[in-house]
Formats: sequence, C-alpha cells, structure tokens
Amino acid sequence: MISLDRKILDPNSDAARRMVEYGRTDELFIIIPNREMEAFDLSSTVHVQSTGGNKLLQFCRLRKIGNKLIKNNNIQEITTQDPFFTGLVGWCLKKKFNLKLEVQMHGDFFNSYYQKQWIKLKIAKFVLKRADVIRVVGERVKHSLLDLGIRESKIILKSVPIDVEFIKNYQPKIDLHQKYPGYEKIFLVLGRLEQVKNIKWLVELFKEIIKQRNNYLLLIVGGGAEEPNIKYQISNNKLKKNVILENWTDNPFDYLKTADCLLFPSLNEGYGLVAMEAFAAGTPVIMTDVGVANYELKPGPKVIIAPAGDKKEFLKAILEI
Repeated sequence: MISLDRKILDPNSDAARRMVEYGRTDELFIIIPNREMEAFDLSSTVHVQSTGGNKLLQFCRLRKIGNKLIKNNNIQEITTQDPFFTGLVGWCLKKKFNLKLEVQMHGDFFNSYYQKQWIKLKIAKFVLKRADVIRVVGERVKHSLLDLGIRESKIILKSVPIDVEFIKNYQPKIDLHQKYPGYEKIFLVLGRLEQVKNIKWLVELFKEIIKQRNNYLLLIVGGGAEEPNIKYQISNNKLKKNVILENWTDNPFDYLKTADCLLFPSLNEGYGLVAMEAFAAGTPVIMTDVGVANYELKPGPKVIIAPAGDKKEFLKAILEI
C-alpha cells in the first residue's frame, strides 16, 4: 500500500488501528511519503515505512522502497491512495514486476473544480487507464470514470460504511441549544477547513442571512488550512455573535443530532460522509450538488440540493428551514 495518510505513523490513531484490522486477513506493507524516515511494525502482519526527504526524494524513495519490498516478500498486489503521485509510483512498480494494481479514488477529480490542475489530471488519466482495479467511494465518482471511458468491469464501488442504527438510537450528551442558548436556529458545518469545502463563501452568505434572521447561529466545527482566514473573516465582518468556530470534536453525533440543520457547501466531494450521517440522524441537510447529492442522497423533505456556489438557492433553503 502506498498511502498519503500520515496518521498511520501514529500507532494510537484510528487510521493505524484500521490498518491492523486489514492485517488480520492479509500481510500488509505500507509506504508513506513523509519528511521523516522511519520503519516499524503495527502488528506481526502490518509493516510501515516512511520515505524521508523532500517531494522529489519522496517520489524516488517510494519506488526504491517498493522495489525492495517486492523483491524480498511475496507481494501480490499494489494499492495506491490516489491516481496522482502515489498512483504513478504504483504503475511503475506494476510495470516492472507485473503485479496487479488497484487505485483508490476518494474524490471526484474530473469535475470543473480541478480542471486547472491539468498536469495532475493527465497523470490520473494515464494511471487509471492502466490500473487493474479502481476502487471508488461513491456513485458520482463511478459515473465520472465511466464518462472518461474507463471500463465498468474494473470499477469497484465500496462506500464508506455508516452504522445507521447506532446513529438513529444515539442519545446526545450535549445539546447545542443548551450550549448556545438564545438562538432560534443553529446551523452546523462539520469537517476540514480547506478551500474546497467553501466555508468562507458560506460565512459571507451568512452575513445576508442574519440581516433577516439575527438570532440564527452558524457553528463551524473543524480545523485546517483555512482556519486563520475564516477567523479573520468572522472578526473583520463583526460576525462573532452569529458565527462561532469550534475545534474538531471526536464525537460529532452530539452535534449532528441537536443542530437544526447541517450545511454542506463544498465545491467538490467524492462522497460526503457527514451529510449521510446527518441524514441518518434525522437532521435536515442543505448541500451542494457534489458527492452523494442526487446519488446516495436524494432530494426530499429533509434534503435540499443546490448548485455549487449558488448563493440565491442556498440562502433561500436556509431561510425556509
């Protein structure tokens, strides 16, 4: 496995524990590009190694480490986390050793959001057409690959598992209306704060919302590269009363079960787990037409889907909740 998930390097992380579970059925060798070089075993059957070095060195060392592992062990299959950096290394190893290559697709990389990244897209198309198996997380990504001319027979759909019964029966330990009293409606955003998630756009939209509903709250829960920009935006626009930013929570179901609505304004998604979890919790969802929208999650009384970036439709949907 060639993975970009550096959380695997922490033996106490959920990602590392998930790798140990995979190792119960197959021996697994994991290579991770990272500035630091280290090697250790998560279990007797799960072995982890990071490359060390800068980006160029990481690429070269992924190949070098992969060569060595394949020569010294009974490796039968290569799986890569994406069709770009890791996928290209996977294809090089596949070609040299004539092994089976699986490429994982966690995002819808061929929609308009990524069109400016033409070099990466050329690499992706090259790798995907030469992969033996492509594992996708949702129907949208599958249809994107079919439009690209990829044979359906080599696409495997494996959605992110959701324990619907657990979520339905979960009894919240925190009530957001008790934590933040005085607000008529609390709208929740839950996830990574990255540009593709379009949170700054949503904060700008909320300026218009509170002109009509000054007792509405936008609660943003998460962290990421956009956090400083969002904090500045909230402060600069004097929105601290109506827009609150919280750190990520390890128990999102308290939030999903007690918010009045989940907002999902992303510009691009391969799936959209939090939207599916909110729907399972019985919480209304307003989302853009990305990921699970119009595929696994259909429009209905508790699901409103608007075009990505359509302020008018999103504003209208929020005011109607």
